[in-house]
Amino acid sequence: MDKKQGQLVVVTDFDGTLMHEDVGAMLMRELGVEEKPETKGMLAKFLNKEIGSREWIHESYGQLAGRQQEVNAIADRVSLREGAEKFLDFCKSGGIPVTILSDGMEYYIHRILKRFGVEVDRIIANPIQYDEQGNYTLQVQNKNGACSWCGCCKAGVVRSLKAQGYRVIYIGDGSSDIYGSGFADWVFARSSLARYLEQEQIPFYPFATFHDVMEVLEPQLEKFHNGQADQRSEIPHAFCKFAAE
Repeated sequence: MDKKQGQLVVVTDFDGTLMHEDVGAMLMRELGVEEKPETKGMLAKFLNKEIGSREWIHESYGQLAGRQQEVNAIADRVSLREGAEKFLDFCKSGGIPVTILSDGMEYYIHRILKRFGVEVDRIIANPIQYDEQGNYTLQVQNKNGACSWCGCCKAGVVRSLKAQGYRVIYIGDGSSDIYGSGFADWVFARSSLARYLEQEQIPFYPFATFHDVMEVLEPQLEKFHNGQADQRSEIPHAFCKFAAE
């Protein structure tokens, strides 16, 4: 995306946000990964926040080598969250760039979006891929030298957008979104992200579908563009660490 001072951008999570389902969790559950002895204990630690997603990703997604067809079968039956296509069309027609920011697997994100014929301006996710020969690559996106907790450093991405002068609308649902949303101007939240923000008394817009997002954004679009929309908030999570710039 070209740098434009004050331009409005949307950053949206993928699993459980743009998608109705958490695709990564489905893969781990339906392919039996989370029940394997070598991963079961680590999953408990991850859910209890004793380890971050980066460690969990290396262990869990490491189990998917050679299982491309099984991954495809699951990815090919998930659905976009209600209203998502209309919302993305609205952003495109209004010149609002959209970034998908995910701590999941880049491979299934591209596959799913292609199936639905959906395009966004940018996809940032963990570079976990099958190539044309079925060879498997497992890497994470995190380039934050000060913190290796998350596979994809969502906070780092949003901080970069803010440093370039963008106004950021963040849409998310999960634990990794707690960190990314903390640097955004406005937050639309559901599920565990909404519960966290409510507990911390941090302003946000609740949503269940993207129709809910549209109901807030469309009539106030000019106010979002000029930074005057209600519930503007930038409250970084205390856990986030970054190398000196």
